[in-house]
Amino acid sequence: MSDPSSPPIHHNHLLDPIAGPEELPDDARQIHPISLPIFVLVIMVIELFDLVLTDRMHFAVPVNSSAGSVTKTISISSNLLFGILLLVSLGMLLISRRSTPRFALYVMVAYLTVATVNVMINVATLVITPEIGRQTQNNLVIDLALVFISITLIFSLWYQMADTHLTGGALDFPPNAAKPNDPPRWFDYFCVAFFTNTTFGPTLEGVRNRPTKAIMMFQTALSLIILVVLVARIIKAP
Repeated sequence: MSDPSSPPIHHNHLLDPIAGPEELPDDARQIHPISLPIFVLVIMVIELFDLVLTDRMHFAVPVNSSAGSVTKTISISSNLLFGILLLVSLGMLLISRRSTPRFALYVMVAYLTVATVNVMINVATLVITPEIGRQTQNNLVIDLALVFISITLIFSLWYQMADTHLTGGALDFPPNAAKPNDPPRWFDYFCVAFFTNTTFGPTLEGVRNRPTKAIMMFQTALSLIILVVLVARIIKAP
């Protein structure tokens, strides 16, 4: 016989909203669930940038090579996960759900993982492939801008995921004197990712835990590669 004082068991927990009130950390910091429609809009831009960059670099990675096969597999996986998230987001809008269902969290993490691997491949292609070095400066500047923005968008979602789901949160934002109870939005995490790309670290935000530090270190490493090595290629380009 079950204890009436014990919490009820939810068999449809995968449909429950993620980051609900029961998941708030002990410091009672206000955390709101990630908006899946906004998440999908951001990855739509990531997908668009990836398609443009892949089309621009198709000559550097032969389709029949091993690298070409890996790149194609990663791209297909990314498109498939994006399609799933898009369908879930449309379903939420149709049934007027205001919170993201828990099962979408696993798809979101899977997509960000694949997208991160994809941008790593793009960075490696721009840095290592000899054919890229024969491009003009203007073309290399465009490629650099596409990779830079892609990294910023991808890691903005990583920081938002970490801040929402890691115990105690991931980042400390400066308080807003005008709206002290206003929680951080996606744009706040976008700014963190942008400043990490440009200044190789946060500016005013504090990092709370080691996983977030590891994410930031990884982004900084990618930024150093594209801003140092790729800029050197741009200078040497015709």
